[in-house]
Amino acid sequence: MTSKDLKNEIKASPAQLHYANTLFYGAVIGFVIMLVTYCLYVFGVIEPQIPLDQLPLLWTQSAEHYRTVGNIPQGWGWLALINKGDICNFIGIVFLASLTVICFLQLAWNLFRHGQKLLGCIAVTEIVVLCLAASGILVSAGH
Repeated sequence: MTSKDLKNEIKASPAQLHYANTLFYGAVIGFVIMLVTYCLYVFGVIEPQIPLDQLPLLWTQSAEHYRTVGNIPQGWGWLALINKGDICNFIGIVFLASLTVICFLQLAWNLFRHGQKLLGCIAVTEIVVLCLAASGILVSAGH
């Protein structure tokens, strides 16, 4: 059997294809969201929390100083400022970061639906770990 024959025999499972398609189209949607929100910000359609002309002065400062000057809350507090041009850019980033969870949700659903309970439980465990990590509940003292 040649490598070409082996390559033709290896096929992705329907679950893998579904995961890949979800990830692909989700990435495209995330990119479009980032592009639109960036244009809204740069062209001044939505007023920013920190004016564009002040940004170069803040680039050399610490993140803490930036947050203080911009009155930007820590953690998930940025959601309260979602109506600001420079903050609404986070929507696309958060969507892209959430794609793994979205893909794992549909993967877990498919695994349980096809009777693969152990793999389904592993997928659910990964979803729980990712959500806990993103929530900020498991904050270490060093951060």
